Amino acid sequence: MTTGAYRPGNSFLHRVDPRVKLVLILGIVACLFSASDPQRLVLIALLWLVSAGVTTQRLTDILWIAKILRWLLLFTLLVHLFFTPGRTLFGTSWLSYDGLIRGLMIDSQLFLAVLFSLLLAWTTRPEVLAAGLTVMLAPLQRLNIPVKEAGGMLLLVLHFFPLIQSEVVAVKAEQKNNDGIIAGFKGWLNHLEPLLHRLLDRVDQLAHDIVSGRDISDTLDHQNTLDFDRTSLLAVTVGFVTIFLLWQV
Repeated sequence: MTTGAYRPGNSFLHRVDPRVKLVLILGIVACLFSASDPQRLVLIALLWLVSAGVTTQRLTDILWIAKILRWLLLFTLLVHLFFTPGRTLFGTSWLSYDGLIRGLMIDSQLFLAVLFSLLLAWTTRPEVLAAGLTVMLAPLQRLNIPVKEAGGMLLLVLHFFPLIQSEVVAVKAEQKNNDGIIAGFKGWLNHLEPLLHRLLDRVDQLAHDIVSGRDISDTLDHQNTLDFDRTSLLAVTVGFVTIFLLWQV
């Protein structure tokens, strides 16, 4: 949640219209999961490094995300390693070489998809992201789909994640003196009800602050001062050309 939070800045990606970023992210993810060889994945990884910037902070972020996803990535790799038919490893009949290659490919696709999604979250404020998505889906309102209401719920959810994290951190700080797994488990149970009450109180206050006496759809309309400027036009042009070239690899 900390890594996925918005990070203020004035970079090129910060200035791009959120609708453009959403469309480009979808295109890149399509290129990711349609890749049949590692060359395209390597190019997409380089694209992420160029977009995010090669800094010590970014490398730390990558390691932190890998740590969070380690069990999912390991499980995915092992499933393919043991259950994919084809060529085998080390003369065994139960270790699949083709499964190892396929597992590494899928792990790379998942990991890069998460990185690009986080890049969107790092460079886009939650309310702007919700407004951009609401505008993109606005034509669905003609089918009586409550797009603005769904955008309001998304806005609340995006703001609610940091609240959950702060409350969990507070509980962990109170649990430092508990020794042993059983004592720690009992401590969490004792804090569960107060934690839920605090979260409900805080989300209620959050909703009140966001709405500020107006309907949530009005709030999104107020936030929806999205300008398709030259920066966004440049991003669209370069982005679609890049996605087209990646698709050809």
